[in-house]
Amino acid sequence: MKASLSIRFVLFLFILLYTHHSYSQEETFTVTQVGANNFLDTPWDLHYGPDDFLWVTERETGRVFRINPDSGAKDELVRVPNVYTDSRQDGLLGMALHEDILGDSPYVYLSYTQQIEGERKQKIVRYTYSISMGDGVLTEPVTLIENMPASNDHNSGRLVFGPDGKLYYSIGDQGGNQNRNYCNPILAQVLPTQEEVNQSDWQNYPGKILRLNTDGSIPDDNPIFNGVQSHIYSYGHRNPQGLVFGSNGILYSDEHGPNTDDEVNLIRGGKNYGWPIVVGFQDDQAYDYCNWSTAADCEGEDYSNGSCPADATLVEESSLVDTNYQEPLFSMFAVTDDYDYNNPACQNAYTCRPNVAPSSIDIYESDAIPSWTNSLLVVSLKRGKVYRLKLDEAGSAIVGDTTELFYTGNRYRDIAASPDGKTFYLITDQVGNITDQSGLNLISGVRNPGTIMKFSLAPPVSVASEATEGQLEVWPNPATTNLFVRLQANQGRNLRGELINAKGQVVNLPARLNPGVNEVQLRGLPAGAYILRVFAKDNTWTKRVVVVD
Repeated sequence: MKASLSIRFVLFLFILLYTHHSYSQEETFTVTQVGANNFLDTPWDLHYGPDDFLWVTERETGRVFRINPDSGAKDELVRVPNVYTDSRQDGLLGMALHEDILGDSPYVYLSYTQQIEGERKQKIVRYTYSISMGDGVLTEPVTLIENMPASNDHNSGRLVFGPDGKLYYSIGDQGGNQNRNYCNPILAQVLPTQEEVNQSDWQNYPGKILRLNTDGSIPDDNPIFNGVQSHIYSYGHRNPQGLVFGSNGILYSDEHGPNTDDEVNLIRGGKNYGWPIVVGFQDDQAYDYCNWSTAADCEGEDYSNGSCPADATLVEESSLVDTNYQEPLFSMFAVTDDYDYNNPACQNAYTCRPNVAPSSIDIYESDAIPSWTNSLLVVSLKRGKVYRLKLDEAGSAIVGDTTELFYTGNRYRDIAASPDGKTFYLITDQVGNITDQSGLNLISGVRNPGTIMKFSLAPPVSVASEATEGQLEVWPNPATTNLFVRLQANQGRNLRGELINAKGQVVNLPARLNPGVNEVQLRGLPAGAYILRVFAKDNTWTKRVVVVD
């Protein structure tokens, strides 16, 4: 398969900065775009491979690509046959690369949906990777497990390789008890019988995290529930779309809450994570479980979020009594019973819901950004941000505040970091609801659909590099609505510039700067002191600029 070339598009000539206590200056990230908008068709899973390429699955097309992160050149490895999708939750989902993929175990594991006798079914298949003359291919598919339940909603589908050499797979609750599936019971608390396991009947696997041998069989040391050993590693999950292992061997997950309480979990074998009876912490706040499927005439009921038929079973979180119950590591933006979902500050009830729709999770263990070391990175669809959660030294608790990163007006589907810890890649959805940076209002469409956003750590701002006379001149200073910038002629054309406020935030975006005099608009900027930074051919210059009313 021949590689197709796509140039690397520069998205924004701006910098995003965030404050962390261990730095005298704030982390600075340049934001660029790998590939044009719609460069990818429904990208879903992203890895930074050991070959220094980005590996991406496309949910609807069934394609897998290797992408050069610098040039954007795409190498199509395979188009998986018979991938079925008719919703935004099914198709080619998770991908796991064997840790020795460039050596003796050149394997790639994929999970995808098929339609069998009119029913959706999920399977996991192993492919063999090979490359010749720079052209990669995935061949020799081997089915590991098939006929797992699949749905038009909440398939989850994240697939990761564990340090124990096992495969871990998240399978969601299939969207039961809500929307078009509101009369379907949730099976997250239902465990298989021995007869079902003997017959390879996986109907009670929804709402679970599975652990498999690399041939698809059940590991001998998997948990035993009610005397039955199956692929199930943990249960009581809603829609866990993120799975990641830390170097400490701990498995972390994030999953969608119904309206609030998106969860970050530390996954332990044999544990019950509470859904659908418990959401977030077991505190009897902001959630009661209404089991719509118990209503006498469920199909005749008009479903609405937050309501409950009079004859349906309704229970509080405290009704769950199970010695296997495990509280979440973190419940994101939990609220109390009196929370107002119709607050006039919000555009509508959707934006008022405090859930962020976490789509994946990664762990940052590099020391390239010391204050970030040992942090979880939770990726959001609805809010279009990455949330950094600092772990304690043992990796078993969240410490400090939640930090919001990388907002660009996009629904982020997955994240991957380069090994040097200085560059982060995020794939974007092509459609879907996305809020503005405040989270209170919807914006019209995603800004950069179907592409890869690249955030690169830049050197911190330093006044020690302030330009000498003649290299960079600005006037008037103080300025009001316009600023003129003069550059030397010997530093090349199309230089990049930025204005940074006292909080370390980029608040104004100068156009490309060229030798000679450039005019920069300042209208709408609050009065205050700013730093103008210009990246020249062989230097970086800064000037202090004061804006007055």
